[in-house]
Amino acid sequence: NEINNLSLDYLTGLKKKEFLKRKLVSLESEVYLGQLVDFSLIICDLDKFKQVNDNFGHSVGDDTLAMFGLLIKETLRPSDFAYRYGGEEFLILLPDTNLNEATVVAERLRRVIDERLQIGHYGLNQVTAFDLAKSKMVLDEGGINDAFFLEKDVTCSFGVANYLDNDQSTDTLFGKADENLYIAKENGRNQVSA
Repeated sequence: NEINNLSLDYLTGLKKKEFLKRKLVSLESEVYLGQLVDFSLIICDLDKFKQVNDNFGHSVGDDTLAMFGLLIKETLRPSDFAYRYGGEEFLILLPDTNLNEATVVAERLRRVIDERLQIGHYGLNQVTAFDLAKSKMVLDEGGINDAFFLEKDVTCSFGVANYLDNDQSTDTLFGKADENLYIAKENGRNQVSA
C-alpha cells in the first residue's frame, strides 16, 4: 500500500532512516511495559564501498546496494526491522533478542553477503552486482551463455549491541554498536564484533 511504500528506501527496499526513531521509541516502551523482554541493534557497513563506486561507477554501486537490501530481507526474520541509515550503512533492530542471539543473526548475514554478493562482468562490457547463488543456478541450467567474470567480492562489517546491557538507553546502545562496528573494521573487516 501507499503508506508502506513511502517508508521504504527506493534503492534497497529497506525502511528509511526517518522511521527508525519511531520504532525505537515503540520498542523502548514495550520493554518498559513488559510486553517485550529486550531488543538488540546491529549496525552494518559495506566494506570499502567507495572503491565500488570509484572502480565500477555509481550504477554498479546502486545495483550492489539493491542486491544487499534483497539479501538482508531474505535473511532476517519477519519480526526484525532493517533500515538504510546512510549511503552504505544499515541498521537492524531485533525485538526479543539478546546479545548472543543478535550476534548469531549478524554472523548469518555476514556469511550470506560474503558468499553471495558479487560484482562481475557478463556479456560484453556489462558489469553489475549479482547474487552468486542464484546466478550459479541460472548458469548451471544453461540460462546464460555469457559467463560471469568475478571482479570483486562484497563484504560487510557488523557492530552488535543490546538494549538491556546498555543501561536501557538508546544513545548508549547506538554508541556501543558503533564502537563495535569500528572494532570490526579495525580488525580487518568482514566480521562481527559484539
